[in-house]
Amino acid sequence: MFDFLNPEAVGLTPQQIARSFRWLGWIGFWLQAFLGFIPIFVVVANVLSKPAPQAGGFSFGLGMAIACLIILIFSIYWCFRYTQLAEKLEIRDLRPAKSQVIRDLRIGLLANLGIMAIAVFVALSRVGGLTFKMLTLPQGATVIAPNQIGGTTVTPGALVTPSNMIAIQAMVNAIAAGLVGTIVALFLLYLVGQHRNIKD
Repeated sequence: MFDFLNPEAVGLTPQQIARSFRWLGWIGFWLQAFLGFIPIFVVVANVLSKPAPQAGGFSFGLGMAIACLIILIFSIYWCFRYTQLAEKLEIRDLRPAKSQVIRDLRIGLLANLGIMAIAVFVALSRVGGLTFKMLTLPQGATVIAPNQIGGTTVTPGALVTPSNMIAIQAMVNAIAAGLVGTIVALFLLYLVGQHRNIKD
């Protein structure tokens, strides 16, 4: 195991760094793809299930969710790119400069920080809206769900629906996917930073 407190404890060769890029790249790729499935499904279903856009077009929240989704797809690809970078690091003639490797890792880090920032912003606004709806109910009130046959009706928008919970789960998954990508990029940046010259 590495001693992260001692800067001279890690004396890795480029081949060992390449192995870390390969393993962490695949781990990041599969975890982000798994965690990103729900957000991708929710955004695509939301876009396809909406009627034709009105004069205003998409809502701001949906636009932010689509932006988060695009960055998430890019981040999944970027983790896969780490595995391709590992192949170049193993071959001395193809090995990129350390500055280029660090630049690629910083791009991955910024993309994942962007995912988390957008997802947290959307989650705060969505959960805040739901909390406000719940607070407008009288204290001690019993919420009765409408049945399919007719009979009982409730004020529209007064309930937390399953689609609300799925949307919240999608935002939590997007935050988790961004966190995975951030950890992978930071760990690889640490390993590359410990090597004096990646061309050696």
